[in-house]
Amino acid sequence: MTDRLLIVGWDGADWEILDDLLARGCLPTVESMIRTGGRGNLDSTIPSHSWAAWTSFLTGMHPASHGVYDFVERHPTEPQRRVPVGSRSIKAATFLERLSDGGVEVRAANIPVTFPPFPVHGRLISGVAIPHGATFVHPPEWTAELQRRAPFPINGMEWGRFRDDPDALIAEVKRLVEERTASYRVLLEGEWDVAVCVYVAPDRLQHPLGNHLLPTHPDFGRLAATPMAQAIRDVFRELDDSLASLIDAAGPGTTAVLMSDHGFRPVVRLSNLSRLLEHLGFLAPARSAGATMTLRRSSLARAIAGTRLGHSIKRRVKAPTTVDWARTTAYQSVSGGGINVNLRGREPGGTVPASDYERVRESVRDALLAYRDADTGEQIVDRIRFREELPSGPFADLAPDLIASPTAQWSFAHTDAMSSSAEWPSATHRTRGVLVASGGRTEPGALGDRYIADLAATALEFCGMPSPGLDGRAISQISGAAGAVAERPAVGNGAGQGEGRVDRGGSGMSDEDSEVIAQHLRDLGYIE
Repeated sequence: MTDRLLIVGWDGADWEILDDLLARGCLPTVESMIRTGGRGNLDSTIPSHSWAAWTSFLTGMHPASHGVYDFVERHPTEPQRRVPVGSRSIKAATFLERLSDGGVEVRAANIPVTFPPFPVHGRLISGVAIPHGATFVHPPEWTAELQRRAPFPINGMEWGRFRDDPDALIAEVKRLVEERTASYRVLLEGEWDVAVCVYVAPDRLQHPLGNHLLPTHPDFGRLAATPMAQAIRDVFRELDDSLASLIDAAGPGTTAVLMSDHGFRPVVRLSNLSRLLEHLGFLAPARSAGATMTLRRSSLARAIAGTRLGHSIKRRVKAPTTVDWARTTAYQSVSGGGINVNLRGREPGGTVPASDYERVRESVRDALLAYRDADTGEQIVDRIRFREELPSGPFADLAPDLIASPTAQWSFAHTDAMSSSAEWPSATHRTRGVLVASGGRTEPGALGDRYIADLAATALEFCGMPSPGLDGRAISQISGAAGAVAERPAVGNGAGQGEGRVDRGGSGMSDEDSEVIAQHLRDLGYIE
């Protein structure tokens, strides 16, 4: 009998969708886990996008304690330039590193924000956005064996490119689930104590095709019985089979956990938050902004961007800004509704003096909440949070000044119009995700409402290691009795854990790598 902890992530899995699939008999493995163990809810971060959420999963910290609020961050020497966030952007130790420093053998694969790969005591396959040709495995010498036996496919499923051929997207998703499962089974060979394997397939299907899966979507009634809906459900069957396969590979006695970083909800209307701020008089676009945004979204531009010529051009030509900073008082700063006041002394082109900060922030809040869509008469923004309402921490200054939450069935998106109907995408994130546990040390029964950072503390407690200073709390129904792992000799991994604060020294990515990752994020609809 083994005594291991296996965490399987289904990015974006939501109980509304899973419960419908369970009722249809599509998820026998999940059904068995619930019946013999327990289910609960896993609340995400605010904002509830994957980069902030998965980093909280990894560190057991709020974004204010790990410093990742967005898919991009300011370049250290060019403040007006934004570059993709990577593993070296994480300013706290991950539980994988903490376990490694305690001599615990770990396995990890395809967790977002783990590129470039970092040292662990075990094996790690980076995820999710990886430049072609880059080293994405630790230890690097294990790469040859992995790629020989079960090559790990990087990236893929960029749903923004498949609007004209959704069947091709579904086929690609199914293929990548199968190929990644084969890689994960190789990863799980040998001796280990804690493993994490993540599938991003649910997220990639649900954004564009959530109207086929979400019973509360207005179009679900006419779409749920279509061949396309059946094909999507077949992918979830494949995910369920893969879950069973990984539990089998982990061995009898394994404590198995299924979780998601956030959930999904229906969308029927879209709004471009930057265009809305412009309409309300807070943001002034640069004269070339419209042409720049249109070119960047064109299929020709995307094709060129992925070539050596495209990368060469980008290194030589600085793209024109889309904002006239001299005439802007507030702008969209973080994906998921984050807005910053263009504060003098903090922003590179700041115009708002500190004495006017509160007045401008309140004006933005009041104007957004009062605005009604011209086409539908509906309120677009349902709630505004000031940064003080978010969890505090040493990096709280990186949080946006305000976070706008859209009204039900609305979503913020990078559209050309200030508002429009939504067909592709048809769903977006909601804060509440899923949690299931069974086998091993699991205490059967409802798991209740948990927080995504709780899983890092749970993994540490499972291995008998303390977790001081974490924002998450261990889930005792999963971690069970403390083990004797803490008695093992520490091997260290060079991450310099100390009190849990980590300086990994910059992004670790070249300009070319950054642009490849940025294009992947654009094709996923995450950045503009």
